[in-house]
Amino acid sequence: MKEVSNLNQDNINTDELLKLDNQLCFRLYSVSRKMTKAYQPFLKKYDLTYPQYIIMLVVFEEKVIDFKDLSERVNLKTGTLTPILKKIEELGYIKRIKNEEDQRKLDIVLSEKGEILKEHIVDVPNGLANELRVSLDIYQSLTKQLDELDQKLDEVIESHEK
Repeated sequence: MKEVSNLNQDNINTDELLKLDNQLCFRLYSVSRKMTKAYQPFLKKYDLTYPQYIIMLVVFEEKVIDFKDLSERVNLKTGTLTPILKKIEELGYIKRIKNEEDQRKLDIVLSEKGEILKEHIVDVPNGLANELRVSLDIYQSLTKQLDELDQKLDEVIESHEK
């Protein structure tokens, strides 16, 4: 894969370079919004929003997770995460419990109702995959490319924070 350091070096004129449809950031933004919207009909019967679903996926994996670890894992600031967790707790899918070893820490714990949800909510990714009709090869390729981009973006952000 050719490394791109300056698009102007490839003789792309400024007008082309600045077109919205030529921006990687806009394509990712647009796809992200559409992906979130595509999930809505599947999540509606569980009374979950897309951010709540993402959080539940992590809680399904971990069963018990520290609040700050969850915040990092889903890439949400703690102030944004708190009201989302409150709503999920109101639905009965999780419990927020003080850590027994360190009372300053808060654990997010999958409840019995959350365990039941886990058994049923598998229809969400299956339903969307069925409607998207994306082959496993394309799915794996996109996932790999997005993971690589995510890593590069982490590096860029880290270099700007120095």
